[in-house]
Amino acid sequence: MPRTDAPDPPSAGRVALFADRFLPYSQTFIYEEIRAHERYAVDVFCKERRNADRFPYERVVHPTTWLGQRIYENVGYWPRFDRMLGRGDYDLLHAHFGTTAVYALPYVLRHDLPFVVTFWGNDVSVLLGTQRYNPKNWRYLALRQTIMDRADRMLCVSRELAAFVREMSGRPEAIEVWSHGVDLDRFRPVEHENEVPSVVMVGRFTEKKGHVYALRAFANTLGAGHAAHLTLIGDGAREGRCRALVRDLGIGDRVTFAGVRPPAEVAGRLARADVALVPSVVARNHDREGSPTVAKEAGACGVPVVATCHAGLPEIVDDGETGLLVPERNVEALTDALGRLLDDAALRRRLGQAAREKMEREFELHAQVRTLERHYDQIRRDRPAGPR
Repeated sequence: MPRTDAPDPPSAGRVALFADRFLPYSQTFIYEEIRAHERYAVDVFCKERRNADRFPYERVVHPTTWLGQRIYENVGYWPRFDRMLGRGDYDLLHAHFGTTAVYALPYVLRHDLPFVVTFWGNDVSVLLGTQRYNPKNWRYLALRQTIMDRADRMLCVSRELAAFVREMSGRPEAIEVWSHGVDLDRFRPVEHENEVPSVVMVGRFTEKKGHVYALRAFANTLGAGHAAHLTLIGDGAREGRCRALVRDLGIGDRVTFAGVRPPAEVAGRLARADVALVPSVVARNHDREGSPTVAKEAGACGVPVVATCHAGLPEIVDDGETGLLVPERNVEALTDALGRLLDDAALRRRLGQAAREKMEREFELHAQVRTLERHYDQIRRDRPAGPR
């Protein structure tokens, strides 16, 4: 059983939350969500425990040996999970990512438990593009319709994802747009004045994050006479390519590759930035964002965001009011928007203040989790009695 020495919230019920690995740095939003629950106790079921020192949480259960992890990964089933979920202690299962729902599905079917799936972005992209032909996705492709038929509710973190899932599932009544929130106490404005304006970009070095467009636009901005320094936070397969591009552009003295940083440091760097870049794109294999967390975190820090008209970004950034939006892969437009903000400190302050206010109204962490808990309540209340 998961350790239970951590105090439970006043419980309306107990949730078995399925994740793949708990927890990679790129999924901090899941950690914040489960710790913000007020009425539901959450136990995490996963293949592998990672970064427990950075993300301490007692209620985690997983295969404890390498062999057990491989069996679970390849068979999609683990007897210990089945025993725990068969005792009747859990009120519903919630799978984060459609790709992880394949591991929750056997227990949903076996024990007839209410089932929630949250779609975040790439889990929908897998069903649309060339990732369908990756052998590692075969189980998800085979079971996707069963997952969508069986889910009591499918939560999508952007309107775009919701439209895709409605069409694929044929169950528009089961789809809701719900997006994760941001911790407004941890991400908050900080009085600062940089001698050289600071531009920050946070994200894994993958094609969909748009690093190459950010670097070319930043080089153009410097070439136009603006003084600025760009910090890139994260790691990933394309980091080497980006380092080479920085050398080719001759901007190595103006760009810092900071690597993966602890969450508290990321919050501090964002709060002391002047501009945040989120130039996401649809990748060639159709990989896409859902609702990029960093755009919310920057807005909560009162930092204006230059972002693309991609996925859920237009729901986070109001163009000309809380930040600036540009078309995907448009280096010229990205250059103009970045230069406009670097030129005008008053504009940065106005947009940043409006961004903070928008995060308070629409994306406050605890308010979003309370909405999630109301989804849980409704699913349990409206679910037909007896086996499905």
